[in-house]
Amino acid sequence: MNIVTFQTGGDWDTTTLTLNGQDWPAEKLQVSLQAGRDADGEPVRGGISAGGDISAQVYPQDNPGSPVGIFPGRLQIIFPGHDLIIENTHPGFAFEATTVLYNGRDVTDGIVEAVVDIDAEQNQVQAYITIYRPHWLGADEVATISFI
Repeated sequence: MNIVTFQTGGDWDTTTLTLNGQDWPAEKLQVSLQAGRDADGEPVRGGISAGGDISAQVYPQDNPGSPVGIFPGRLQIIFPGHDLIIENTHPGFAFEATTVLYNGRDVTDGIVEAVVDIDAEQNQVQAYITIYRPHWLGADEVATISFI
């Protein structure tokens, strides 16, 4: 099982990527998790259990043309004030076996989207999650939280 950790203090000098505790020099980290949407693409209750898709890969510095998949495994992404953990240890990488924690809180049943696109070569960073929160009385909420 891969255990991948991306951590940054907010600039490239404080940024590290590790695989199973060892430094992993990489050009890019790309993660896309889409879940909890109806046939029209609107957020719905259920998160991962409502179905979806996930991809996560690292493009190593020594061979950027050959991305390495992260899952099955555990990915932790740490930005100042944000800690996202996406885990899928199912040997067949079944989507429904995915769990998502944000700042220590299980958001598996509310996750709609998680996107992390780190490109060191192009000096570009994008990272955010979207969470659906249903309410019994009153309007449901959909919140997008940017990490940077």
